[in-house]
Amino acid sequence: MQHTPDSLWLTILEELDETARNDIYLRQVIPHSLTEESFIIAVPSDYTQDEIEDRFLSDIKKVLGDQTSNGCKLKISVDTSLAKIPEPEQAVHSYEEDTPETANLNPHYVFDNFMVGPSNRICHATAFGASDDLGGKYNPLFIYGGVGLGKTHLLHAIGNRVQDIGPKRKIFYVTSETFMNEFVESIMNRNSAQGFRTKYRTADLLLIDDIQFLARKEGTQEEFFNTFNDLYMNSNQIVMTSDRSPSMLENLEERLSSRFEWGMVAEIDKPNYELRLAILQRKCQDQEFEDISDKVLSYIAEMVTANIRELEGILIRLTTQASILDERLDIDFARRVLNDTTPISRGLQKKVITAEAIQKVVTDHFQLDSDDLTSPKRTKVLVFPRQIAMYLCRELTQLSLLDIAEAFHRQNHRTITYAYEQIEKLLEEKEMKKLIQLLTDELT
Repeated sequence: MQHTPDSLWLTILEELDETARNDIYLRQVIPHSLTEESFIIAVPSDYTQDEIEDRFLSDIKKVLGDQTSNGCKLKISVDTSLAKIPEPEQAVHSYEEDTPETANLNPHYVFDNFMVGPSNRICHATAFGASDDLGGKYNPLFIYGGVGLGKTHLLHAIGNRVQDIGPKRKIFYVTSETFMNEFVESIMNRNSAQGFRTKYRTADLLLIDDIQFLARKEGTQEEFFNTFNDLYMNSNQIVMTSDRSPSMLENLEERLSSRFEWGMVAEIDKPNYELRLAILQRKCQDQEFEDISDKVLSYIAEMVTANIRELEGILIRLTTQASILDERLDIDFARRVLNDTTPISRGLQKKVITAEAIQKVVTDHFQLDSDDLTSPKRTKVLVFPRQIAMYLCRELTQLSLLDIAEAFHRQNHRTITYAYEQIEKLLEEKEMKKLIQLLTDELT
């Protein structure tokens, strides 16, 4: 992820301790501009600049170095006009005025179209039970498992069912990253801090996706801890998802992870063959794909084992290519298309591929030292191979963004996301495709 001036300043505030975040002088900062060489912030007076430099400069520089290239310098500019412009009331974020009672629910994710099998039966049952009895025995409900297995679907299904049962309930679905961003914004604008707390702490149902991304975010963890306690003590329902169980969450305060286990912890696993086939049949029915035989669907279900998202993606790819090429979607066509898909993305890997294995293959190919990819150096000769290795980790492993960041000794997952996006853009070039395929073949 590439930062804007605002997003970088929000991240810096998040990394500072609570006393700093609430400091009157830091509240006066206006992020001005960001380049590879410098990050400029504006303050209203020389005195404000002196206070920030005396008390917070070293901490701010440390976070800035973690979030940008080491060559990016902090510059503080004094703009006296900032002190003369009163903050308009209209600029204050009012949660009471603009927050709907039910926020961000996807109406297409409901229990009726969630396919149930041995791998997800417990998760489905507990999610349905939680929607039936808010604040009951499944409070909190913690659902964990790999990517593309239906965790987010269940979150929305819970919210939609509760909304149908009691339309006046306050229901909020939010990712942990959005929760963090809203929290930091409320810190920057002290007039909205209470509104933020009221919004989440008075919810009848709070649905938090990807809770693992609160790792290392001490300030947000503190806020979520207090939010969790308020909701739990008032018997309001909390449902969370993660890529791993509470006991496996690293860099998360123990008082939080232990609370996640107070209610029900349920794992969602990869679907078996029968469930994969049923999902494909339902997808064909929903999309009105009438010309696909059971033999083809059975072949896809056998070959694509990674997750539901991949399974449905392959089906869409097959039908789209058959339509564009004006070919019959028979078993031969399906084999041909699937053979052009990398074995890993089809879930066919015969061995477990690790970040370390990817790093070794990439360093060998580019003739680098073994620790070059994990070093903080940002020379051109290292950045490109490092981005390729990060891309391959995202494509070829089941590691979370946070896990990949740790494997490359990075402080957060934004570097991984940015690297992935950069390589994806380059894949339009033939030579880049060949290189990725070559490295993939070596690993598989």
